[in-house]
Amino acid sequence: MKKNALLLVSMFIALSAQGQQKFTLSSAQDYALDHAYGVQIARLEIDRAKQIYRQNLAAGLPQASAQGQYAYNIELASLVADLDNDPSTLEKLTFGTDYQAQGGLVVTQLLFDGSYVVALMAAKVLKNNAALGMEKSKAELRREVAKAYHLALLSEESVEVLKANVGYLADLAQEMQKLNQAGMVSKADADQMMLNYNNIKNALRYSEGQANVTKMLLKLQMGFAVDQELLLADDLEDLVVKAAGSSSMADLAFDAKNTVDYMSVANRVEGAKLEVKNEYMQFLPSVAVSYQNNIQYQSQDANIFSDNAIDIPSSLVGASINIPLWSSGGGAASLQQAKIRRDQALIGLTQLEQGLKMQHVSLVNEFHRSVADYLAQKENVELAQRIRDQRRKEYEQGMVSSMDLTQAESQYQEGLQGLFMSAQTALDKQSELEYLMTKQTLK
Repeated sequence: MKKNALLLVSMFIALSAQGQQKFTLSSAQDYALDHAYGVQIARLEIDRAKQIYRQNLAAGLPQASAQGQYAYNIELASLVADLDNDPSTLEKLTFGTDYQAQGGLVVTQLLFDGSYVVALMAAKVLKNNAALGMEKSKAELRREVAKAYHLALLSEESVEVLKANVGYLADLAQEMQKLNQAGMVSKADADQMMLNYNNIKNALRYSEGQANVTKMLLKLQMGFAVDQELLLADDLEDLVVKAAGSSSMADLAFDAKNTVDYMSVANRVEGAKLEVKNEYMQFLPSVAVSYQNNIQYQSQDANIFSDNAIDIPSSLVGASINIPLWSSGGGAASLQQAKIRRDQALIGLTQLEQGLKMQHVSLVNEFHRSVADYLAQKENVELAQRIRDQRRKEYEQGMVSSMDLTQAESQYQEGLQGLFMSAQTALDKQSELEYLMTKQTLK
């Protein structure tokens, strides 16, 4: 029986472990890169860009089409003619056969079209844009997963601290009730401590709900099933300490042109330049050649392939040229519009470059300040905890009032909240800086 019970317990533990997955921040980001919905869409966009390139390329390659027709002439068309030079005796002449069919093959080849050349170049720009879009999506995903992970971790830590404080205040409230019954403290003091205890219990319930919501947000960012259990392996303080001790990223030489944001916009500028080229190409002629091979069958029988049928083949080779001559200034106006859009795009790119430089300086400064704030808040919490413990001892000795004890507890709680917020700010600033520095390299 004992062996069977142990076996059942082992199976239960194994099944529970299979239903849970534990992630560090790094592994959560790696999981998201394979499963997140945004990355899946970006991959499909790359495939779409490849197909657009193939479509544009095919337009300049030989094109072939075939057609066929089968007809039954219910009533043949007739002509009226004067065969004997007597206007009073006109003859009705009927031509054709009751049944006829025809089939043909047409092959065309584009020899030159400026728009075709530009279309191929534009398709390449589109492919580059899709690839850059994937890089940008991945960088943004790592940033957003990091922020969601930080928030979920902060919520869990907050719940654990509140649980510890609930236990602390429960003991203190119970002790105050006993002291009140013994006549050593007033009823108001005992009720005040019970009020503090009830308030923190309510805060705990709310925080537990928020922790569940923030973890669901993390799952959604990762592409992880929201109804499946997910555990966080990292510790909030360890992440902040690691961030504080790693200054190499903030010390990297920054090149705004080597960021995913700049590269994405620069690629769109190339598209605007191609629009100008395409407008110039509208002034050039386009040349194409074609070959046609047709055959026609005529018969009095429904079976047009019978021995009585007559086949009439024909074929031709032709060339066509289209030369723009005059558009009453419409072409020139369209060209000028394309140039204006290109110049606007170039100005926007320069503005983005300057903005990225300013953003980098600001982020580095905010990152260092947020780490310093965290270290200061950590020291403040330690001081607030010592003050709280000292106030409790002094209260038990009758040296301070319950108001002083409540104030010390509130000060400690505010310090914890400040510590958590500074930790989240430091980690989020690190994530923003990592996003901005995605494509940077050490000089």
